Amino acid sequence: MGGVRVTQGVIASRVLNNIQDQTRRIFKLQEQLSTGLRVNSPSDDPIDARRAINTRSIIAKNTQFMRNISNASPFVDEAASSVQNMQEIFQRARELTLQGANGTNGQAQLDAIAEEINQLLESAVAEGNHNTAGRYIFAGTRTRSEAYSVTRNAQGQIDSVTYDGNDERYEIGIGTEATITVNEPGSIVFQGTQDQFQTLIDIRDNLLAGNTDGLQTQLAELDDVDRQLGRGVSRLGAIQNRVTRASEDLTDFNFQLERVLSDRLDADFTEVIVEFNAQQNAFDAALNAGANIVQRSLLDFLR
Repeated sequence: MGGVRVTQGVIASRVLNNIQDQTRRIFKLQEQLSTGLRVNSPSDDPIDARRAINTRSIIAKNTQFMRNISNASPFVDEAASSVQNMQEIFQRARELTLQGANGTNGQAQLDAIAEEINQLLESAVAEGNHNTAGRYIFAGTRTRSEAYSVTRNAQGQIDSVTYDGNDERYEIGIGTEATITVNEPGSIVFQGTQDQFQTLIDIRDNLLAGNTDGLQTQLAELDDVDRQLGRGVSRLGAIQNRVTRASEDLTDFNFQLERVLSDRLDADFTEVIVEFNAQQNAFDAALNAGANIVQRSLLDFLR
């Protein structure tokens, strides 16, 4: 049986291939040390690379949901604050209406009370047209224009208030299949069962006319207004709570996903350094072995 002839070319090729292989391993370890990642390309670990892509996609979606919540939160908070301000306006309106209805006031006193009611009306309309970041929060989905317009009499007093928004609600995504309504149309919170602006107008006009008996009707209307505003505050409070919980849940979920991503992709520096040193020693040994073999010439065989 004949032997296999090993030529110098074969030896040199094997030596070079071995050195190149050692170089690639060292380069890969250097890349892991410089980036801090075990997986720098899909070829490093196709399975974990694919899982990392999916995980990053989920993190990106959650981040967008968190951005939605962050953008919507000021509108919810300010809507709740405005409705609470309206409650204060109507608490004062009730006090004044009771004062005007007791039958012991002269017309001059009733006129003074009517003037304060008129100022409360102006404040109520201003709350209805509350604007946040260029958007009117009580106009339904017509947020680029004022929710309410008014007409005034010859004395400059408001004698009618018209809702110019719509009854539509807008929603934001807070999860893959979860949304939440974040607005309260003025037609519902301020004019649902009782038109609050008209109630103030009627109180003022009855005071100016000295019609204290008519104020009894407005006192009953003020009870409806109180319940209506209370429902609005409750709804907006529930929205605030849900938005806060959703934000906290998404933050926690992304934190857990980041940990999973780190476990799949991050390099173990201690392990990589040990392997790098071992690979460096192997590389040096390969160079020495290659130098001892390849440096031989024809003269070495003629000695």
